[in-house]
Amino acid sequence: MTKSKSKRKKQMLKRRIIALIIFGIVIGGVVYTPIKLKHINLLQIEAKASERFNNKMSFIEDYKKIKENFSNLYASDDKLQEISESIDVIDEKLSNGVSEEVESLISTLKSVISDLSAANQIELENIFNDVNSDNINNFTEEEMNKVNEYTNEYNQLFSKEKYKQAKETLNLLSNYISETKKVASERKIKETYEQKSNEDSSLREPKYINGILIVNKEFGLPDSFLPGESAEARQAFENMKADAAKEGIYLNAFSTYRSYWSQNILYWNYVSNYGQDPTDTFSAKAGFSEHQTGLAFDIGGLDRYLWAEEDFKYTDEAKWLKSNSYKYGFILRYPEGKEWKTGYMHESWHFRYIGVDHSINFKDSDLTLEEYLGL
Repeated sequence: MTKSKSKRKKQMLKRRIIALIIFGIVIGGVVYTPIKLKHINLLQIEAKASERFNNKMSFIEDYKKIKENFSNLYASDDKLQEISESIDVIDEKLSNGVSEEVESLISTLKSVISDLSAANQIELENIFNDVNSDNINNFTEEEMNKVNEYTNEYNQLFSKEKYKQAKETLNLLSNYISETKKVASERKIKETYEQKSNEDSSLREPKYINGILIVNKEFGLPDSFLPGESAEARQAFENMKADAAKEGIYLNAFSTYRSYWSQNILYWNYVSNYGQDPTDTFSAKAGFSEHQTGLAFDIGGLDRYLWAEEDFKYTDEAKWLKSNSYKYGFILRYPEGKEWKTGYMHESWHFRYIGVDHSINFKDSDLTLEEYLGL
């Protein structure tokens, strides 16, 4: 009997303990759950706040980069002014914090800068390709080293996205190549002239390209080439002279055909008076003068003192000839600024007859015959 009571007591105690545990769990759940939910909400709020903060910081960092890199880009003055004004507006509004308006302004500016950067990159690549498509011939080692120096500097600036500075360097490279090509051309002409003029003149053959007889410091004529003055060229000149007179412009052809031997005497007289190097800038050695073709006409006006003189270019006659001679088949043979291509100084009085079919292509240009013929 005693054992039975004792057993029942233990079972009741066990049930009470279990009940207490369950009760504690229930009470704990009731108390803890709101706290936990509140904590989760706080964490979510904190996460969102942190995200917003990071977003704002991202806008600020983007804006800083835009301001830092803006000077590395190039555009029209109006475009640069527009961007500069946008930056001023954003700076002013940022003093009140990073609002949605500021974020929108920064996003817009970022897009504008990105487009401009891409445009700079494409344009520079095209310019660089154009510059390097030029044939660089007869450059000295020193000149090529300078080209490579500019090229390396450009590549470094381009890789760092410093496009404004890269374009400035590219312009320097382009200008250097352009000017050095002139120097190299003059150097080559002088070397060729020296070589060709020392050859046996009797072995030379007239050079025709597209039906045009070309005579310069590379292509000469044999001493046996004696055509006399071209009748076709003379008739074209007389027609031109008559039409010019109707406009009050009076022209004279004071020197046309000269034989090989006449040119030889003239050239060496000049050398004795001026020296060979200066003479080679305005007079040709025998066999290399256009006057031997019978197609070259030295033309002047009423004032004989200006015939074959530099100041002739300021006269009404010279201006009329430059504007109208092409209509009659003549071209200004040695244009101003093209000494590097022809090997001769500018001669505003020296005209060459090539026929109207060709001369019309020289209208409103300073083409040389060499350039026209692809030499």
